[in-house]
Amino acid sequence: MTTLTDAKAAAQAQGPRPDPLAQIRAEHVMISTGDYAGTIAWYREKLGFRVKHEWTVPKFPGVQLAYIELNGFVIEVVGTPNAFQERKAPPDLETALSDRGFGHLAFLAADVDAVAEELSRRGVEAVLPPTSFPDAGRRVLFVQDNNGNFIEFVTPLSAYSEEDA
Repeated sequence: MTTLTDAKAAAQAQGPRPDPLAQIRAEHVMISTGDYAGTIAWYREKLGFRVKHEWTVPKFPGVQLAYIELNGFVIEVVGTPNAFQERKAPPDLETALSDRGFGHLAFLAADVDAVAEELSRRGVEAVLPPTSFPDAGRRVLFVQDNNGNFIEFVTPLSAYSEEDA
């Protein structure tokens, strides 16, 4: 019978192995909320996400969980009856960009101006309307979800003609 020690020795004898971290990729991001149904509805109605899976964990009474997905990007929505952290969403974009920690979600868009128009039609107000940042080579739009979380939409400036940007 081969032991774990024998298997490790055999692997080491074969030479260096590939870095397992070189194979990772983003899987999902989590949003915790006191408004589970409202958050799922906001992402469905405003951005077009679909519910991929919903579940509960008996060990955590009152907690609801869902994976919502759009174009391969998954958000785990966790509805909690009690706040588990003191930190709240930043009061404005300047604070969010000046603070430490996770600040916003970002989505690549073909045309942030068209996204801004569609979101406005869906009742979502821009926190920062489409704005070009030549030093970054991007045009961006910021909005907030129903929980106050900031969401950025990004289009490379190279996607626009000079008069569009």
